[in-house]
Amino acid sequence: MRIFVLSLLLCCQVLAQWPDSSESNLAICTSAGEQAITKLVATVDGGCYVSWFDNRNGGYDVYMQRLDASGNAMWQEDGILIAARNYSWTMDFGLAVDSAGNAVVVYRKNMLGGDGIVVSSVSPKGNVRWSKTVQGGGAFVASPVITASNDDVVAGWINENVSNFQRLNTNGDFMWEGSSSIDDPLGGTLSVADIQPSLEGGVIASFVQYTSFTGTKLLKAQLIDVDGVQVWLQLAEVMQDNSLQIGAYPDFVHDNAGGAFFTWYGVNPLQCYASHISSDGTPWSAGQVQVASSFGGTERVSPVGVCDGNEFVVFFRSQDNSQSNDGIGAQRLSQDGVRLWGVQGRTIKPTSSSPQYGSFAAAKTDAGITLFYGSSASFGSDVVQGVSLDGKGNMQWSPEFVSVASTPSSKSRMVAGTTSDGVILAWQDDRNGSNDIYAQRVNSDGSLGVASSCDGDVDGDGNVGVTDVLAVIGTWGPCENCTADIDGDGIVGVNDLLAIIGQWGAC
Repeated sequence: MRIFVLSLLLCCQVLAQWPDSSESNLAICTSAGEQAITKLVATVDGGCYVSWFDNRNGGYDVYMQRLDASGNAMWQEDGILIAARNYSWTMDFGLAVDSAGNAVVVYRKNMLGGDGIVVSSVSPKGNVRWSKTVQGGGAFVASPVITASNDDVVAGWINENVSNFQRLNTNGDFMWEGSSSIDDPLGGTLSVADIQPSLEGGVIASFVQYTSFTGTKLLKAQLIDVDGVQVWLQLAEVMQDNSLQIGAYPDFVHDNAGGAFFTWYGVNPLQCYASHISSDGTPWSAGQVQVASSFGGTERVSPVGVCDGNEFVVFFRSQDNSQSNDGIGAQRLSQDGVRLWGVQGRTIKPTSSSPQYGSFAAAKTDAGITLFYGSSASFGSDVVQGVSLDGKGNMQWSPEFVSVASTPSSKSRMVAGTTSDGVILAWQDDRNGSNDIYAQRVNSDGSLGVASSCDGDVDGDGNVGVTDVLAVIGTWGPCENCTADIDGDGIVGVNDLLAIIGQWGAC
């Protein structure tokens, strides 16, 4: 028994864990070729799934990795192949986690007749459970999205000038006979931009609508019920005027009550806006809200939003008219659209010629609302920093700005996932000469690394140690609702031993 335990301890010491220093972020994939377009979803055990397009073998293939709460890679080094493809360029894709803890990814795939859309389910052990073609090759398809909905998932994608949707259960069975299709009542193009869960198995989808490629581009929304039926009598008018930039497909967030908060920036004037649509399709009383009033020629772009209770926080970049000076601001909006942080919002970073800011990712923690962003004093020398605000807009951390990734390099496509007591970040990073995938955990107090936890104190003596390892080994195998099943997967095994080692010591 002692030899077995010792060998496990020795093997586990070489596994990566969340670094506690911004100088040594966690490498998710540093394989040959470029890794691009990072996606991340957090899991209930404190870990996450990370997916990306990978060009190590030529053609941007779909890859994925699973991390446990301590930052250990659960699958093979540099991730596992989900789908081999032959593309020499990339287009967006979607990642979600279903109610059973499986990762579900939707992507374009070249097939007989042209490009199609495929959904794949991946188990926590790294097995591809199924791959289902929801759109066969032939028509132009693009930018698929996906979200969990009760025990199912709903995928959406652009199909020529309309948007199609399909619901799949955990076994990959289609729940709708044929795709649910939504077109533009004005006869133009209606392209799905994002999708989020609503009530009773329904989902809200957002769309970019336009009648000509160079014409006005507006943001619309529709609620699709569990049977694939459009609930609202007409598309919700998220935007009242102005136009999105060509190629902009803004994300949105659900409000935990069946509705959704939206944020975007318009091009004339170049300003950020926000809106809320309730579950019955009604906009908040304020209508379209400019998050900060125009003042002194300040322009605002690149908003990201976070739901906080029944209120909405928007972070944005502020610029001068020449777009050569950069800053960061924030606004909090009430459930009626009132600007709670004043007409100008909060200034997080004043507008100046250096550094330049970009690649925003925002998330809610158990302590506040956080923003993570790239900061660059010169081209290709980005670092990542973070800040946390309370409900009044006050900065919570000490120091106020936390260094998350201090190795200067080009960084982009940052994404964030909320855990119970922190945030997991992932991004593209060329510190090794071509884009790789790196990640970092930031705790609610602004510290980096593995969050303090006593889940590994199986025997309850206030210390995580050898007796807890022995308790795990003594209950090895399938085990329902037992304290030794630290990761909650129904099996007491190596992952639980790794969790104990990650928490070793007094707690």
